[in-house]
Amino acid sequence: MRYVPLFILLIFPFMACGQGHENREEKLYFPKDASYSNLIENNNAYASAILGNGFAYGEGVVGDRSMEGRTFEFRFGKEISVPAFLDEKFRVDFIHFNEGHPDNNHRDGFAGQIVYRKPLNQKLNLEFGLGPYFSMNTTTIKGVEINDAKLGALLSIAALVDIERYSPGLHMRFALNHVSMPETHSSIALLVGVGKYFDNVPARIQSESYVNPIWLGVTAGIAQTNHGESKGAPGFSAEAKKYFGNQWGASISGIMEGDDEVRVHRHGVAAQGWFVQPLDENWAVSAGVGPYVATNKRGSGDLQLHGLISLQVERFVGKKWKGFVNFNRVATFTSENDRDLLRIGVMRRFDM
Repeated sequence: MRYVPLFILLIFPFMACGQGHENREEKLYFPKDASYSNLIENNNAYASAILGNGFAYGEGVVGDRSMEGRTFEFRFGKEISVPAFLDEKFRVDFIHFNEGHPDNNHRDGFAGQIVYRKPLNQKLNLEFGLGPYFSMNTTTIKGVEINDAKLGALLSIAALVDIERYSPGLHMRFALNHVSMPETHSSIALLVGVGKYFDNVPARIQSESYVNPIWLGVTAGIAQTNHGESKGAPGFSAEAKKYFGNQWGASISGIMEGDDEVRVHRHGVAAQGWFVQPLDENWAVSAGVGPYVATNKRGSGDLQLHGLISLQVERFVGKKWKGFVNFNRVATFTSENDRDLLRIGVMRRFDM
């Protein structure tokens, strides 16, 4: 259940962006049919959050195969035009997918997909997405609990049902996710939730907040070691971030993960590259990845190189401040001591 607060925090943009909006006859928000090819540029941002259930099957699955209703997905992306398919709808999505809790398999990870959307009528669209899926599975093999990292594929099929009367671009998302992973089990899940197209994403965030300035911030929250014996530990971090162009950024962070009093008391420095997708004048989502050099006081104490993957939802307050929720995955690539960091932070802009 430790991921439920993350899911709740990730749906904030849908609730906030839906306030104060009304449909207007002269403007198209949610794509109505395949003839509106010009909407590729206007409807250029997307986000969805969905929950569901499913089961694991195949190699290495024992006991109860159910995901126990703990399956969820959060995705965001940007619509793109493909020169050879100018009248078709394509999107690039970044995804965090959690496969729930079948017996002895607690797997989740991050995926990227190319998504094709087919409008069927004014109320219904179908989507087909496929891409690589980097997963981390907490599992016990031969009596030893490990964090098993593997690269596989995520296939998604979804029906998008318009509920635009509540907010422009809003829809119900009904999805089927299938995971194929080499040398281990596969899974299939049905999920339902909400999604939203963000029309005419404003330039204010890029032009006034994502060029030239340095942003400095701090975060605090909980770190959870992906191991059955461990409990959550408080921690914090400090970060400096700079943006380049419209949708790219780079950051350097000092991280104190906290002490779980069993396996991990780690701290270090991380550098990340970021893809940033504004949603409206105040909200944005972003994904970051990069190296993380750290030392574990409950381990060897030596400096070790890890990976850090991040997903962030942020809210601007004026031009100089923003608050955000950040979910980080520390990937050690050593089959042990991977960690999830869920933190809330604030940043301030400093003009150089």
